[in-house]
Amino acid sequence: MHRLASAIRQMPFLTLLRLTQLAGRTTVVIALTALALAGCGGSSSGTAGPTQTSTTATAPGATGKTLDSCAHEDATTKIVHFSGAELDGVVIGDGATGVVLAHQLHSNLCSWLPFAKRLAAAGMRVLAFDFPSTSNLDRYVVAAVAELRRQGAHSIALAGASMGGTAVLVAASHASSISRVASLSGPRIFEDLDAGRAVPRVRVPTLFVAAREDSPYVDDARAMYRAATTEKRLLVVPGSDHGTDLLDDEQVGNQLLAFLTGQ
Repeated sequence: MHRLASAIRQMPFLTLLRLTQLAGRTTVVIALTALALAGCGGSSSGTAGPTQTSTTATAPGATGKTLDSCAHEDATTKIVHFSGAELDGVVIGDGATGVVLAHQLHSNLCSWLPFAKRLAAAGMRVLAFDFPSTSNLDRYVVAAVAELRRQGAHSIALAGASMGGTAVLVAASHASSISRVASLSGPRIFEDLDAGRAVPRVRVPTLFVAAREDSPYVDDARAMYRAATTEKRLLVVPGSDHGTDLLDDEQVGNQLLAFLTGQ
């Protein structure tokens, strides 16, 4: 019956009509029955197709937990709540050395997530977190360092974008056991934080990154680079990209990766 249905459905309409006229009532009944059966499994275009069952696949190790619609908990990614559940973040990787990533204004940890995965692939344990406010940002960075250490990391580097860059520079000036710090487009002053005054007290390798046309942030990067008294690097790239948008430049991504991994 299915073969008959398929054959009938592929006939031009006039040919089918002519056959029914020649063969009489019995053929009409068979044809109509076959078409009815064929319609049960056909697509809207009239072409038969396999029956499809809708299923939802779950990745191996997935728990269903998500954060900021970009971070999904699985075997390699852990969603964490810390500092008295005040802060939310995601830990990626399982290395003994770690990196805390601090986001820019009007953003969240999602802006760092692709680079966080690169760091994890390089053997680092990474914590990207969300700032709950724009005040006392260095305090949140220090709390993230403590959480990453609790998760198993030992030597910990810091990287921040824009206001996050200011926050990590200030945090590095007074937090203990920080291995290195990088600021992408960090302003010298953001609200209650003064990175310009903090930078001379930083005692670990420091990287400043900014785009040449991103004023005044490039000027702040140059000024803080001059004020730094430890091992330091300044990377100024063409264009006007700001914060984590700088990572769209392959040169910036590669140099930041090499710096944070100590290469």
